Amino acid sequence: MKDKIKTALGLLVVGVFVFAIGGAIYRGIFGKPDFEVLKSAKISSPIKNALFWHEEELEKVSFTEAVVSPTAERTDFIEPLYNALKARGMVKNEEIKTMSELATKKMIELDAYRGTEPNVWEIAEQNGKPYIFKVTITNLSSRGMDLKSVTYLFNLYDVATKAVVWQARTWRTAGFFGGMPDAEETITLIEGKLKEAKVI
Repeated sequence: MKDKIKTALGLLVVGVFVFAIGGAIYRGIFGKPDFEVLKSAKISSPIKNALFWHEEELEKVSFTEAVVSPTAERTDFIEPLYNALKARGMVKNEEIKTMSELATKKMIELDAYRGTEPNVWEIAEQNGKPYIFKVTITNLSSRGMDLKSVTYLFNLYDVATKAVVWQARTWRTAGFFGGMPDAEETITLIEGKLKEAKVI
């Protein structure tokens, strides 16, 4: 009887130990992504009427191990972020999506693109937008045909000076069983950081 109790207790201790290690590994790989505020200038009042700019640095995402497009992230994360900031009045109806200058150049060289990307700065000035909130996908990785992680850089620019007023970076990472996290969690995190900086 005592041997059975000792064995059961031993298995329980080993089970708890393995569970703790497994949990630590899971949190390290799939836990809540870090959010780095890289720059935050002094802002006297909440920002309104900014232009929302989504740029994809395709030269960094198209020639990596990733074999999937970040299109799903636009639908699942970028558009909900735009709508959330619009609801707060930070951005208005204008939303612009572009490729980066380097990606545009590469696409033209490959004869895969013959157009020109819009000049966002000119559009902002013409439409009386004092600020631009720019969301950039700077990197992504995949697991098979599924996204594994996406890195975002956020820049808030003063249109008159082209100076960065606020800058941050975050990573969205797929869960253990695949699938990117719900946009709401990341958006809430972004809104919290923007509130801290008095941007919204």
